[in-house]
Amino acid sequence: MSRLVKVSLTGLSLILAITLALLSVCVEQVGPELVQYGDSDYRPVLKGGFPFAYLFDAPGISIEGRLTFVEDKLSVVALILDIAIYFAIVLLTIRAVRRARSARKQIARRDGR
Repeated sequence: MSRLVKVSLTGLSLILAITLALLSVCVEQVGPELVQYGDSDYRPVLKGGFPFAYLFDAPGISIEGRLTFVEDKLSVVALILDIAIYFAIVLLTIRAVRRARSARKQIARRDGR
């Protein structure tokens, strides 16, 4: 495989990983972290992201029960970890598909097809 194809696949993989990580904010869960609502009321916080939650609802600042990048608290480290995990998964998937195709071609050549 040429160097240009490898660089293109790597770039495409990174774009796909970032997209998957950003879309994973739709995977919402509540708690176990507690956040203060009002003076003395503590409740579990709504968070989004998978496998690591990276967006946390900010009570009093944003619309409660709704996650948005502009108003809520963003954990950059967790977002980077999510991107890295998705990047590794995409690269491993591409590698597995390439190996399977290569094995099929070798079998076809050996069998004379």
